[in-house]
Amino acid sequence: MSSETLRILSILGIPLIHSRVGHAASRGKVERIFRTIRDAFLRPLHKESIRSLADLNARFHTWLESEYHRSPHRGLGGRTPLEEWLAHAHHVIHLDPTIDLDEIFKHEVRRRVYTDCTFTLDGVLYEVPVVLKGKNITVRFNPFETTRKLQLLCDKKSYGEARVVDTYANTRVKRTLRNDPDSGLSERDPVGRHFKHQATSPTKAALSASKLDLRIGDSHDHP
Repeated sequence: MSSETLRILSILGIPLIHSRVGHAASRGKVERIFRTIRDAFLRPLHKESIRSLADLNARFHTWLESEYHRSPHRGLGGRTPLEEWLAHAHHVIHLDPTIDLDEIFKHEVRRRVYTDCTFTLDGVLYEVPVVLKGKNITVRFNPFETTRKLQLLCDKKSYGEARVVDTYANTRVKRTLRNDPDSGLSERDPVGRHFKHQATSPTKAALSASKLDLRIGDSHDHP
């Protein structure tokens, strides 16, 4: 039993009950239905006529609904499986219609984000927002999608979707953390030291970048 199955059953509130190890009689009904399927469905089937897995599944469901469920069973006192199910249908617990099964059946994996704000999944490198740098995250996705959409979660908060890394562009990205009162992060210089970000005018910023020093009214500034 996979951890994903256990997680899904836990969310849906479905108890998981295993038969006792070494007690074959507790699995008698399971073995009997397998035998019935082999004898009544698979053996009479012309394997050469099967066009695809979908075709096989369609034939099986047709046999199940039209023959098996409507045939009297000795173990049910001569009643059909359909009659027996309808007699106990009031015991069936229905799921809340507001439950999104597509979301519940998504897979979840844990990953630690590298210092360059990336992580790997199934051999593919993905990038995440800079605020997740060095953190443990939860990645949720539908494993059957051709193009996966990876949802990012950290401390039960969503951080959007991960993106496949553009290897060339990733080498030219400057990942500096800016002051963000909500994130509690401060800006760092290239060697990782903290410094305060001070507001400045465009003129002063340009002069500072060019290392020029203009002093208004200073006689040394004029020829």
